[in-house]
Amino acid sequence: MDYKIKDNFLSEEENKYLYKILTNNYFPWFYVDCIGKPHDNERFYFTHMFMLKEQINSEFYKDIEKTIISKLNYKKIYRVKANCFVKEPKNFKSEKHVDEDFKHKVLIYYVNTNNGYTLLNDKIKIDSIRNRALFFNGLINHRAVSQTDTKIRLNINITYE
Repeated sequence: MDYKIKDNFLSEEENKYLYKILTNNYFPWFYVDCIGKPHDNERFYFTHMFMLKEQINSEFYKDIEKTIISKLNYKKIYRVKANCFVKEPKNFKSEKHVDEDFKHKVLIYYVNTNNGYTLLNDKIKIDSIRNRALFFNGLINHRAVSQTDTKIRLNINITYE
């Protein structure tokens, strides 16, 4: 099996702490005008890059490090980012993709529950359940599927080895 799901990955307090940080009026979100490849120009989302190319890029990195990263068994962290997807009229699928073009692992941490989900290899549907962690081989094609039931869909995506 190339993936694993761990429900109740963090304590209830840690999950609420992360939700509060990500939904605070002062947390900096950055607009991305497509989900997946540039030709998917009808969809957009917001992101916050905590770490990129092994360089810490955010004062909030320490919050992710003490809650999520501290629980990982890793050699190297490549990228840590948060995604904020907005409510859509129907469940739209992003382009299939891999996060890095080399051997790596991915952790997607679902901050809130909604009817969006992650598709692995277009076969395996992982529901967005609050406090769920999805671990998988980073060379598996995957895609995000937007939600229709909540204003926002929040997740934290970590690539590592």
